[in-house]
Amino acid sequence: MEKTRILDVRGLFDLLLDAMGPTHWWPAETRFEIVLGAVLVQNASWTNAEAALDALRAADLLRPAAIVALPDAELEAMVRPAGFYRAKSRYLKALCAWLTTLPGEGPDFPQRVVGRGDDDLRRDLLAVPGVGGETADDILLYVFDRPAFVADTYARRLFEALGVADLPKSYEGFRRRVMPHILTDEWSIADLKEFHGLIDEHGKTCRTPDDWRRSVVAGCRLDLP
Repeated sequence: MEKTRILDVRGLFDLLLDAMGPTHWWPAETRFEIVLGAVLVQNASWTNAEAALDALRAADLLRPAAIVALPDAELEAMVRPAGFYRAKSRYLKALCAWLTTLPGEGPDFPQRVVGRGDDDLRRDLLAVPGVGGETADDILLYVFDRPAFVADTYARRLFEALGVADLPKSYEGFRRRVMPHILTDEWSIADLKEFHGLIDEHGKTCRTPDDWRRSVVAGCRLDLP
């Protein structure tokens, strides 16, 4: 009988990376596109979110001030492919308005929040209408280069498939359970970005119990104290 392989969180990252190779996630040309995509993909497929993003790009609206100034009806029409277009239009305007309040100018968002603590920056994001925990962590990690674990549905499925039976039911509880394991010298920001990409790309391939038994984590168990 094959022996179960015990992994810690870093070991899980290494296993996924060795088996799958880099995902280069998040797919975007600029950090601001990541901001938009993080809202547009809420309760939507990436294909639909990307269609809305393409419309904004074609209209030359990939600047926070341009989104804020756009009439509501025009923005709603452009983000319609992503679904929930009225709500997402409001959320995009609120988030872009917040971005315009950051010190300095231009697209170098990490430099515009130098000196702002990670927790404080996350609280600022969560205070923006339409920005929940997952969206905040996406932006924190991919736009501002701050350490984050995106505790999304794919991550939960993976951790549970690896035998973690006592995960907190809430997003925040799950995130807090994992954060101590990634706030170490072992992890770079690039690693954390890749970890999220690997988890989601792997999760897309596992829809049934048989998929999990045939996947790259078959025969493994995650040790998550």
